[in-house]
Amino acid sequence: MKRLFQSVLMMLLIVSGVTAQETMRVETKTFHNPDFPFDREIFICTPKYYDEHNQSEVDVIYVFDSQMRSHFGFTYSILEAHQMPDEDFMPFIVVGIPSPNTEEYCRTNDFLPVPTNVKYESNYYGNYENFKKFLREDVMPYINSNYRTSGHTLAIGHSLSASFILNALSSEEMFDDYIALSPNFMEDNNKFAENFLNYDFANSEPRFLFLTMSNESDETGWGPEWRPAWDLVKTTIESAELPEKIKIFFKEYPEHNHMSGYTQSLMDILPLYAMYRHGTHFRNSEKYPVHIELECPWAEGDVFITGNQAEVATWNPQGVKMNKVGDNTYSIDLNVQLPLEIKFTQGSWDNQIIPRNAYPGNLRIFNPEKSVKHYVAP
Repeated sequence: MKRLFQSVLMMLLIVSGVTAQETMRVETKTFHNPDFPFDREIFICTPKYYDEHNQSEVDVIYVFDSQMRSHFGFTYSILEAHQMPDEDFMPFIVVGIPSPNTEEYCRTNDFLPVPTNVKYESNYYGNYENFKKFLREDVMPYINSNYRTSGHTLAIGHSLSASFILNALSSEEMFDDYIALSPNFMEDNNKFAENFLNYDFANSEPRFLFLTMSNESDETGWGPEWRPAWDLVKTTIESAELPEKIKIFFKEYPEHNHMSGYTQSLMDILPLYAMYRHGTHFRNSEKYPVHIELECPWAEGDVFITGNQAEVATWNPQGVKMNKVGDNTYSIDLNVQLPLEIKFTQGSWDNQIIPRNAYPGNLRIFNPEKSVKHYVAP
């Protein structure tokens, strides 16, 4: 009877939710930064029901070369198409980072550092450090301050922007996970390949990396150094003994050219990446305090919390009993590893309590600075 009552309430909320954010929403933010001779824009796409599910934090995906709006739009469209919101939903905020292509300033100014092994005839390079600083000090703090972020990031780059994000891993671990499509490893006499191969994966946090190459080669006009630099990186990493927490995948698309390989690669990897992020990847063994409240007007008797670690009974539906602190409210304080994944029950999986103000499925707490939750059941 309780389950029927809950289902009816959920249906009424869906039918009456005329103000709900039922679609993805794209916004634009303009930055005025003295390191660039122009204003810089970024695009921000929030997932559907982001406003209503205000107790959920969201991973952020940074998509470079978003001056091609198809790169940005294709990313969030694939994510929406492959996830059903009535299942264990893993939402993402997608941030598009455009780079200009003008006579005064080219995208290569963003992505190429000052070379150390060769001399360029062009001036279209060298603002690399300022671009990283812009991301680190302007863009990422803005996103984290104005949106409910989990603290976990994925970077997607193509061609030279793929080289840039892998360099950002090697130099300062700017992002957590990386999708590098047709990266240019030959630049500066294989310096990009050298930087990547020198990264200490053995002492790294858990990471997911997916690297691709299309039909780029000397035969298709990409120069004799392009393919050997890729082969060097691929064979070296594939023969290395990497820790289990490091997931690195290489895939080649010889039937695709430099541009068409982008779309096929993303269609292949983004659904798999979303599945990867559904899993629990503890950053370390440290434990953090969390405070969790559940407001449920129809609950009768005890309410339990269970989840992905021993402190919450490791998915035993008759898990840890919550404290009743009011007529309709239950609470608990815990010290747990993050991310914490939880569910509420009344003693069995047939009697789950599903909040309406968080994304359905496992409820997740990622960030120790956002560890106080007040869930509300319909």
